[in-house]
Amino acid sequence: KSVIFLLPSEKKQAQIAAHFIKNDDKKNNFRFHYIILENSLPLYSDKIIPNAHIIKENDMNWFGVINSRSTLDKINKLKFDAIVDLNQSHNQSLSFIINDLNIPIKVGFQAEFSRFLYSIILESKSVGFLEENYLMIENILGIE
Repeated sequence: KSVIFLLPSEKKQAQIAAHFIKNDDKKNNFRFHYIILENSLPLYSDKIIPNAHIIKENDMNWFGVINSRSTLDKINKLKFDAIVDLNQSHNQSLSFIINDLNIPIKVGFQAEFSRFLYSIILESKSVGFLEENYLMIENILGIE
């Protein structure tokens, strides 16, 4: 089983999401990767770098669409079973990335364009209980 996570670039969300970053689980045959915007790297541990797909600002045009197909092709070649957008608010650039990836299960939170992006849409819990949102994702994917 393989899952790729879109990591939040907003500091408050990143602090919470960082607690749910997983190492590969060889025992249960889980493989984890991460998509992260380059300017968000300081918000996360260096431990994710080997499994990170870093999107640089010059990889995107002014509208937020990735210019280079090589990054998307590299991710698509890894044949992930699921992609999980950990952003609890809409991020236009990441939406374009999700749309361009050939991954069968796409999980994300309810937002304006969710129904066009995700196959599983989660309703975000109230502020203060953001951790519950990530625990819900772990339960859906069978991750402990």
